[in-house]
Amino acid sequence: MEDVTLVGMTEDMDLNAILYGFVGLAEMTFPGRIQAYYMLGSHVTNEALVGASDIDLVMVFRERFQEGERERFDFFRRYVNMLSQAPLDVSVEEEARLLVDGAGNLKASSLLLMGEDIRERIPLMAKDKWLRYCMHRPFLFMERSRAHADDEPLPYPLRYPDATGALYGYDHRMHREADGSLHRSTKDIINTACWFAMSVLMLRAGEYAFSKSSVIDAYQKHVNDEWAPLLKQVYECRNRWGYRSPSAPEDEAYLRGLCERMLEAENYFLGLYKDFLLAELGRGELPDRVLAAQRLGLILYPGDEILNALRALAETAEEPLRQEARESIARLEKHGAPVHQTES
Repeated sequence: MEDVTLVGMTEDMDLNAILYGFVGLAEMTFPGRIQAYYMLGSHVTNEALVGASDIDLVMVFRERFQEGERERFDFFRRYVNMLSQAPLDVSVEEEARLLVDGAGNLKASSLLLMGEDIRERIPLMAKDKWLRYCMHRPFLFMERSRAHADDEPLPYPLRYPDATGALYGYDHRMHREADGSLHRSTKDIINTACWFAMSVLMLRAGEYAFSKSSVIDAYQKHVNDEWAPLLKQVYECRNRWGYRSPSAPEDEAYLRGLCERMLEAENYFLGLYKDFLLAELGRGELPDRVLAAQRLGLILYPGDEILNALRALAETAEEPLRQEARESIARLEKHGAPVHQTES
């Protein structure tokens, strides 16, 4: 194995040391298999918060994954994060898939760390695919912030993560900073607001955005609806207090007001998400339709529109969509959706 030489460097020597260590470990784990390493996110766009922002890294494997590589990567990602003094958000891509499907952030806003730069050969992800990628993201943060059993769908409309909390539970996540200290964090609510903006920006205006600040500005310009002021105010909390929950009473009262309004915004988005998922059941590639069926089983919408759509798939769709529809039906019926009565 040759010594690691980074092409992309930052002005932060501590960050550079983390990058050297990460790439070195990856090269030992997957010798000769990584086409390129890229860094994305706030450390590239100069929006990083000192000691608070994740380091977003992408490993691009040559051609396609070989047998067992994806599983090995999952172990690698878990253990390498334990060694880093800063939180790492590591993802993986296949070169062949990128050249066909395109990319968003990696194409438009990334830093090559090491390897052969293939960004010029990667197309910008088509708008329908970018919309699909963005629309699925906000739900992940909404789900993570609310306690529920593994197989229990979230009831719609949503309730606060913790109605008795000072910030209604939106500060549930603990964030470890570079000095090792733990603080209640607003990171999830800020990420939810930014992904909300990114999704609706593409849905309503057909516009791309690839960073937190650019999406908030683009939303104000191209959408500018009733949610625009709230999304901007939530994002600006990041600049005021980093990802920490503020301690001053007046600051906490201000943030509490934003959290109170955020619930309505989340429910507005989930209404859009419902229509999007129903449409997805009949369009796109099979994995896209399977994902839509799976997500519809994770949200307990009132009425029988969702169940009727899933039941139709359970009878007529190809596998594995048929099986995913059946599993979603079973999950929804278990947790309160009206059970289908078959004729005797």
